[in-house]
Amino acid sequence: MVAKELKIGMLFPFRKEHALLTEFCDNFPAKIVNTPYLESNELRSSRGLNNGMNPGTHMEPMIEDSHIAEWSDCNVVVGMDLPSNPSQLFPNLAWFQGVSAGYDHIDSQALSMMGALQTSARGIASPAIAEFVFARLLQIWKKLRILDLQQSENEWRAHFGSQAFGKTVGIIGLGSIGREVAIRAKAFGMTVLAVRKSSATGGEDVDVDRLFSVNDLDEMINVCDVVVVAAPANEDTRDMFDERRFGIMKNGSIFCNIARGMHVVEKDLVSALESGHLAAAILDVTRNEPLPSNSPLWSSPNMYLSPHCSVSFDTYEENAVELLVKNAKLFLQSLPLVNVINPTE
Repeated sequence: MVAKELKIGMLFPFRKEHALLTEFCDNFPAKIVNTPYLESNELRSSRGLNNGMNPGTHMEPMIEDSHIAEWSDCNVVVGMDLPSNPSQLFPNLAWFQGVSAGYDHIDSQALSMMGALQTSARGIASPAIAEFVFARLLQIWKKLRILDLQQSENEWRAHFGSQAFGKTVGIIGLGSIGREVAIRAKAFGMTVLAVRKSSATGGEDVDVDRLFSVNDLDEMINVCDVVVVAAPANEDTRDMFDERRFGIMKNGSIFCNIARGMHVVEKDLVSALESGHLAAAILDVTRNEPLPSNSPLWSSPNMYLSPHCSVSFDTYEENAVELLVKNAKLFLQSLPLVNVINPTE
């Protein structure tokens, strides 16, 4: 039974019209108002380090009066970002749908205090991110950086790499992204270990050879050729990898972070690379984004940096729209939504 009418404030500017969204609005009591709102990478990164709040170090975008007027009676908001003081800007908000898997830059506590549901876009980019992880790993193991450099210098000299088959990967966070990494690791013939918050050491999972509890994280990373961080950003995972943890990792192993920069004490990672204890590091995220030009990460040996772009946009929007429409139909029927965020976790 349809019990509501939806006025959806579309803060995320889709690059094209989507027939699925148009069809939904034609067949259900829903109206979309396009009111673009995107924050800078600097502000988004700062919010991520401060529980979704703006500590005042970066300016927020100016909001047009027409947008504020439209937002006043929106009961649904779809966005990458959420402006400060949402209770004033969205007094009738009942549901916020994020368009990214991560939500550390969103003030979840404010939404909870407003009584608004919060959902993420967890899963819509997981296969792409997992592919990116293995693109980087193969680049390292097959010495592709060296071979590409030699090609640019017209140099014909063989460099033989190593194989993924038989290696051990440890995944921290067996959510949507972590599971996609595990599936691909299995396809390469790797041994897959994983830490999952809800699991005890020795637990079973169809995509993993052995599960570890959070308390046994050190035991797991000590035997891994690769450690992939795919954990959520919260106080439990802040600075998870520091000098002590890098020291526990297997000598000559690879560290990969495609989650959030807050997980890593970056100076300690640099030291682990400079000492040769770690063979390489793959970072698609850093503590402050964009990464300052004077950061030692840029010149660290065997560092593979990318500017938070491990997702692929060829199907990203379509996946986001599909999730939005699915959740909107559920919301209209007062049924549980997909990817609901619990602000206490």
